[in-house]
Amino acid sequence: MENKPDKNQLNNMSNSIGDFLIAMLLSGKSMKNFHAIIKEREMKRYNKGSIRVALGRLHKNGYLDKSPDGWTITKKGRMYSERKFLLNYLPSPFKVKSPSNTIISFDIPGTKRTLRDWLRNQIKIYGYKMIHQSLWLGPGPLPQEFLRKLVQLKIRENIKIFNIKTK
Repeated sequence: MENKPDKNQLNNMSNSIGDFLIAMLLSGKSMKNFHAIIKEREMKRYNKGSIRVALGRLHKNGYLDKSPDGWTITKKGRMYSERKFLLNYLPSPFKVKSPSNTIISFDIPGTKRTLRDWLRNQIKIYGYKMIHQSLWLGPGPLPQEFLRKLVQLKIRENIKIFNIKTK
């Protein structure tokens, strides 16, 4: 039997200091306020040296630009952020012992391994059980938010969803 990741694991699964810095810059915070943010509760877990290293790495990778006014996010940084946060997990709308009335079958190419792994983890969160590697059984109907995310990730066409009706 496979274990579902808990909420703390989900929140910490993919968010690094670089992800936080990009999200902060996207939120419209000014550089003047940036130094104040360092002292805020969210930033207390990082030391200033780590933040400088992360900013330097993001700049080197082309995600941020430094100007006399401070740090700004580049087009490449915005695209990275959209991709990164698009893979965040959705909370399950289903109760723990919900009846299994939906089958998900998928065929996602190996070149999209990250998306395939995301999908498997997401349906585990929903309480789905693996029947075969790409065939899963669990509760339904699936939330619209999940279906929209499949379209955004461009994998909807690789997934078949079947509802089971019992008499």
